[in-house]
Amino acid sequence: MKKVLFTATVDSHIELFHVPFLKYFKDNGYEVHVATSGNNDIPYCDKKIKISFERSPFKLNNLKAVRKLKKIIDNENYDVIHTHTPMGSVVTRLAALKARRHGTRVIYTAHGFHFYKGAPLLNWLLFYPVEKILAKYTDELITINKEDYTLAKNKFNVNVYYVPGVGIDENKFNFNMSANEKSNLRKSLGLSNDDFIMIFPAELSNRKRQEWLIGSIKDLINDYPNIHILLPGRDNLNGKIQSFAKELGLNKNIHFLGFRKDIPQLLSISDIAISSSKQEGLPVNIMEAMYVGLPIIATDCRGNRDLVTDGINGYVVPKNDSYSFVKRIKELYLNKQKLIEISRKNRTDINKYLLSNIMDNMKDIYERKTKVMHVLASNKFSGAENVACNIIKQLNDEYDMIYVATKGNIEDILIERNINYILIDKLSFRNIKKTLKEFRPDIIHAHDFRASLIISILKYKAKRISQIHQNPIWFSKINIKTILYHFTSKKMNKIALVSESVYNEYVFKNNIKNKVFIIPNYVNKNFIINQSKAHFDEHFDVCYFGRLSTEKNPLQFIRLIKLYIDTYGRKISACMIGNGNLHDECIKLINEYGLEDNIKMMGFKKNPFKILKNCKCIIMPSVYEGFGLAAVESACLSKPVLNSGAGGLKEIFKENKWLICKINEDYVYKLHFIIQNGYKGSFDDILNLYTNLDNYKNNIKKLYK
Repeated sequence: MKKVLFTATVDSHIELFHVPFLKYFKDNGYEVHVATSGNNDIPYCDKKIKISFERSPFKLNNLKAVRKLKKIIDNENYDVIHTHTPMGSVVTRLAALKARRHGTRVIYTAHGFHFYKGAPLLNWLLFYPVEKILAKYTDELITINKEDYTLAKNKFNVNVYYVPGVGIDENKFNFNMSANEKSNLRKSLGLSNDDFIMIFPAELSNRKRQEWLIGSIKDLINDYPNIHILLPGRDNLNGKIQSFAKELGLNKNIHFLGFRKDIPQLLSISDIAISSSKQEGLPVNIMEAMYVGLPIIATDCRGNRDLVTDGINGYVVPKNDSYSFVKRIKELYLNKQKLIEISRKNRTDINKYLLSNIMDNMKDIYERKTKVMHVLASNKFSGAENVACNIIKQLNDEYDMIYVATKGNIEDILIERNINYILIDKLSFRNIKKTLKEFRPDIIHAHDFRASLIISILKYKAKRISQIHQNPIWFSKINIKTILYHFTSKKMNKIALVSESVYNEYVFKNNIKNKVFIIPNYVNKNFIINQSKAHFDEHFDVCYFGRLSTEKNPLQFIRLIKLYIDTYGRKISACMIGNGNLHDECIKLINEYGLEDNIKMMGFKKNPFKILKNCKCIIMPSVYEGFGLAAVESACLSKPVLNSGAGGLKEIFKENKWLICKINEDYVYKLHFIIQNGYKGSFDDILNLYTNLDNYKNNIKKLYK
């Protein structure tokens, strides 16, 4: 069963804001764990964990919390961790460092950074560097106001999302209060129907600035004694605000209600909502007031200004401007028509903050597929390109993937196979950086040396994977390329090689042994068979199938055809499928040997399999071979492949050793035998190993985890 962990410093944060999200995971088959410093039972929580989170960053208990939570996280193997509250999230992300490397997804919701426009310098010096560093160890950062979103998007190396708040639960407001019920509630608070009620639901704290609020409206209340303020919320200042109100003689007009569970009802008997906060994340009290339709007068701070548009659904006043604050209260007190107009506007604006809409936003994040960007240097289609296409096609339901390469013939293949792609003019640092900004992948999967080199020097937060699909000539010796790849590999999270032989021949293999994954390429047998059914008239005795490059040794194929004719004195029909930098040399050698009537150059073919089905035998005289994709593709059509045994070919044909040729005469003799008698050997071992889709998909998932 999948597991999810929610963390926050205190129980009340989870209880007030996140129970609907616990239910979402529970309904979707997750085992739900919650870690806080409290002892409360939390709805939809399967396992409650007590961790000694402290709000202060200077408390040693937080170090103990990191150690304890780390053991729990490493043991539980969570699929998702969603952390909240400043110190709760710091502790959680430090504790999850190892788990995240093994695939645990870490999501952090910032309910309002401690650093903001106008914040004390100490906040910036203390909290900003911590958040910037920990962003590197966060998969998704959710911000709930636009100021935080803009800052995080521009300054932090992480996927940043804007979700406007935790959502207003409409069920809380699913009641109808009669005039008599409203009157009775007022009476219970010592209020009459003629009193003008302002409400500010919030904990009593320095951040909410109730002391400034009371001092600002002292004269207003003296002028209009029927103005009252309701202040429901826990007291974090030990009676300081109550004493201040008493000193000013306002204790009859300022009502300290403590923690209340009937905030919706209190809002329903109020005339306007107010906020004197110094800073906010995205204040629920204002959103709930909007839902009820109360006009709002709020200080100009982060969070408040996200919700209140001055003169439209209320008024926004400078933080320390008592005169303007009182002026706006008085304006609404004296102008009932204005109050009604603003009330209508708030009821319209609240929709995007409703829990149902916020839940849709969060589902998109929770259910977001891991984004993988495949990068290739070539704009042609061959082995590596085919592998990248196969990965995308076979895993596209589980990952959001895109193919990135330079403009060229590859585009026709990508369109035909319905693969999402971005084609660039040149594989350069600048173009890849631009593409990263556009697609924002979680994983960058480079499929060749040049692509690997470029992604290794990019400053971008993503897992980096380098995959080498062949056994290149330069791989086994110390040279400029192996030295560059040595430093490139240090920047890679994982390195995928297609065979043990490629790893064994790499000159710096000991330096990558802890990162290497051996993943033989998958071959789609059904696709090949279906493609081979296309009509093709010509038949050939033998075929060369591969890139016309030094590693694949096409010139040797031409020499073998010449040797066959010289040895057996009979005509033979051959074709060469593929393109590459040795094309002109192949033509020259064919002409030099007078083989124009024997060897037909086919060039690159989108569908080579309709040709292969009409060939008796394939020859692969490779000098270097990473995997030997063409050999397995040929085996899917039951075509014998005479080969050099280089690299991965030796592994492919370990049960068909007769097909491996050590000298030229081996090729010629065995080719003649196959032409005359056919080949009776079995390819079952090859097909069982390399056409098993489930095994291949599991290998790629391990690579991406």
